[in-house]
Amino acid sequence: MGRSGSTRGRRVVGPPAEARARLHRVWLRELMAAWREVNERCLGGQLKPPALQIDQASARLGRWDAATRTIGLSEAHIWEHPWHEVLQTLRHEIAHQYVDELLGGDARPHGERFARACALLEISPAASASPDAEAGATKADRILRRVRKLLALAGSSNRGEAENAMAAANTLLLRYNLELPRAEPGDALGYEHRLLGRSRAALPLTWKLISSILGEFFFVECLWVPTFNARELRVESLLEVMGTRENLAMADFVHGYLHGAIDRLWKAERARLAEEGLTNLGARVRREFQAGVLIGFADKLRAEREHNAEQGLVWMGDADLGRFFKRRHPRTTSMRSASVRLSQAHAAGRAAGRDLTMHKPVDGRGRGGPRGALPRGR
Repeated sequence: MGRSGSTRGRRVVGPPAEARARLHRVWLRELMAAWREVNERCLGGQLKPPALQIDQASARLGRWDAATRTIGLSEAHIWEHPWHEVLQTLRHEIAHQYVDELLGGDARPHGERFARACALLEISPAASASPDAEAGATKADRILRRVRKLLALAGSSNRGEAENAMAAANTLLLRYNLELPRAEPGDALGYEHRLLGRSRAALPLTWKLISSILGEFFFVECLWVPTFNARELRVESLLEVMGTRENLAMADFVHGYLHGAIDRLWKAERARLAEEGLTNLGARVRREFQAGVLIGFADKLRAEREHNAEQGLVWMGDADLGRFFKRRHPRTTSMRSASVRLSQAHAAGRAAGRDLTMHKPVDGRGRGGPRGALPRGR
């Protein structure tokens, strides 16, 4: 019996016909490697390998056919979506395989046994997760709604009002995190992970600086993790952040905001320099200016942190989150940071970064959870 998620009702453009056979071979090899890793790590190697198939004309994201022991994944899904989403679909179908082959099947396609399998595979039992479906306002909901209002004020054209709102929002988030209960060693930890942005084979300096800002100031752990690019057939790096659901939502917003802000400020700086007759404004100058913006922004947040420390609000780190990080990534290596020239463009960017304030989140439909949600920024 086949079970699946479904694609949206629109026409999708797949890979070029002449490249299809080669792409399918590599995809199937990567998918089988992922299947083996999941089976070993999450299920103790209990399952026997299924047949894997790329479905060219299917409207379903994935399917499990118990009669033929086949997992099929949509070609359009693999071509159009990030690899980590494809792997989530694969885990969903592995859950169906586990139910049929080790639990004796389930009366309903997504019944109690399927939910047990999904828990083992660390995925939601819903074919399409809807994090906004949580009901009931908690203390975290109320606090984070106040943060959203403060960040909306930070979009003010009045610089002083915007800076005060940003400082107040950061202080409120600090207070919230300081008041969170801590788990005893061995207890279940209330942390999750999220993947942000796009993957790249070579990481730009600005991407590294943004991840550094998130890790230093926004109560999350960050790590660049390997992922597969199904179009280019190569391994790339993607930013994973770990923390509470509320802090992940905030980090998501800040991540999107900073990427947009450095582009916006560079356009303004480039126009200013052009008016002064400077035309040699290539990629190097842009890189140095934008790095300066981000370092200036970090300088500003450090100053706000020092002010909070004077008021007795000191963040000493989160051992629970550290344990969660180690559990997910028991073996990690540090990544050497790229250098930036301390040029005039860098200094100008750093000055611009010190004046940078958050603008309001795009909407209120971001990912949330039992403790509330902040909007997902893009």
